[in-house]
Amino acid sequence: MAGLIFWLPASQIAPMSIALEIIASLGQSRSVLRDVERRALAYLLLAGLIGNPIGVALLDHVPDQAMRIGVHLLIIGAVLTLLLRPIRPTVPTAMVLSLAGFIAGVVNGATAMSGLVLGLFFTTTAISSRAMRATMIAYFFFTDLWAGALLTVSGHYSGQILWHIAAALPLLFIGLWLGSICFARYGSHDRRFRRIVLWLLLALCLVGLGRVVL
Repeated sequence: MAGLIFWLPASQIAPMSIALEIIASLGQSRSVLRDVERRALAYLLLAGLIGNPIGVALLDHVPDQAMRIGVHLLIIGAVLTLLLRPIRPTVPTAMVLSLAGFIAGVVNGATAMSGLVLGLFFTTTAISSRAMRATMIAYFFFTDLWAGALLTVSGHYSGQILWHIAAALPLLFIGLWLGSICFARYGSHDRRFRRIVLWLLLALCLVGLGRVVL
């Protein structure tokens, strides 16, 4: 979903991306439920639900461009650090999980780019790739329900946004299918999977930053 932010303003793409993430999570729920890391999910969810309203409020007070540049630069810096100086994965504490969930919640409500934040966070943990994927899917489902409700109440779902959501569904289903194939091929190798995630995050952020600046 983060790739959509490259072409539309955050005020439009946030509600669209959140709705698509809910649909995607529902479609994958049965296949990933048994792999969810429930302890991590509980802390991420609680903190994320607190951060979401702050992110939604930022939509009306902070320029789209400033939010995009800020998120992209932070992710690029962190990814380069991890690629150049890899750290040993550790089991995250409750405080670390809560902080990551809060930041992801704010970013999700403001830009719908929390996947970048959580993807980066999970590469530093000892959580397996299967549990990482399943926990992120579960996290997005619950936080997006909350963020979607907030966006609906604040009037961000216009007729144009609903039309964009409907038009994007075929691409969403194709993406889910391709993603499942890639995960089946690389997901069993945790170390390789983490490096693939980091390189993918770097590529997405560089492209996104380039579109904002140029």
